[in-house]
Amino acid sequence: MEKNTSPIVIKGNACFVSDMHFMVPVDDESRFREELLVQFLNQQADQIQHLFLLGDVFDFWFEYQDVAPKGYFKLYQKLYELRCKGVQLYYFTGNHDMWLQDFFPGQIGCIIFNEPACFIINGKRCIIGHGDGLGGKQLGYRFIKSIFALKTNQFVYSMLHPRFAFAIARFFSAKSRKSNLKKPSLFRGEEEPQVRYARQQLVQEDYDFFIFAHLHLPQQYQLTDKATYFNCGDWFTHFSYLSMNQDQPAPQIHYFSEKNSNE
Repeated sequence: MEKNTSPIVIKGNACFVSDMHFMVPVDDESRFREELLVQFLNQQADQIQHLFLLGDVFDFWFEYQDVAPKGYFKLYQKLYELRCKGVQLYYFTGNHDMWLQDFFPGQIGCIIFNEPACFIINGKRCIIGHGDGLGGKQLGYRFIKSIFALKTNQFVYSMLHPRFAFAIARFFSAKSRKSNLKKPSLFRGEEEPQVRYARQQLVQEDYDFFIFAHLHLPQQYQLTDKATYFNCGDWFTHFSYLSMNQDQPAPQIHYFSEKNSNE
């Protein structure tokens, strides 16, 4: 996020959810996660004015000029219904769905962000984003991401037939997931790149909250007496999310399950 970027000022109840990784695995497990998310959004429909999707909603996303990935119609429909009710939708692309094009902004009404952005929510100054590649010391990852971000490379990939394009994506996604399963899921505190990034931003300006995703670990971490780091976790294993309401001073971490879907 560039210094002195004008913040987006909003008021009302906000909800943050991320890392659903729909389309993996391509079976009933992914559909079950979608069904839970739709139940959750039904529960939130009359309570929120702002919904933040903090990236990796899909494990892979690529849309052609006349073709978008099939499936997950229930999710598309629910998001569209929320937008029609007046809920503002903010979609921060992640490292798995960075190739978002026109479908979500054009057909559903999401506002798309490809980088962290500054919001003032109910008077609280926040930096919000997916959270990948932040904090320095990730030159290899950031280089690879810059290669994928090139429009030329996206155009070349679009020359592939969708069946082959998605098959390639699923192969590398499965390979990456197997590799990540071997790594321990631990929050590293001051060594966490997102925390380093937050401290870098605090040197330049005061903030109340940093809200990220990507790590798949619901987390609250105190940076200073005033500033707090939050990670909303994931909708893959934890089914966690953040709420930030007008009547509460700070974001809160919650966990969703079928048993509380009607509460």
